[in-house]
Amino acid sequence: MSDVRGYAVVNMVARVCVAASLACALLLALAFHTHPRQSSPARATSPDQGCINQGKDSRIGATFICWAQRHLSWKSEHEPHFVLIGSAERTNIGLAWPPYIVYNSPDGSGHWRMFRIGFRYDRNWHGYIFPSVAWKRLSNPLRY
Repeated sequence: MSDVRGYAVVNMVARVCVAASLACALLLALAFHTHPRQSSPARATSPDQGCINQGKDSRIGATFICWAQRHLSWKSEHEPHFVLIGSAERTNIGLAWPPYIVYNSPDGSGHWRMFRIGFRYDRNWHGYIFPSVAWKRLSNPLRY
């Protein structure tokens, strides 16, 4: 009987976490959608801040974020199953497990606003990177 209760509690906690993550992502995405940022010229280089598979962009709060990524990320050959909600050509939300949410919205000038949060699967690194939060202006919507 206690196994059933334990499963019910874990199931309820998982649902609350997913719902809270979705609510936060949607609120941030709506705020981001209402106030589009102007793109700035990309830097040719940026210092290595110690994040997992860091690209050319710099991280806000790099000391904490990069430390957390080094301790909470893991290698895996198994990519997550990604579900797209909405039209691929218009505003859409993508979901995956472990919890990962992507919001894409066209900005009206041929570019896309993208917001993502959660356990991001990095195909170049072959693993899950956490924590991962980003908002960017892209030429194509993010599909994973």
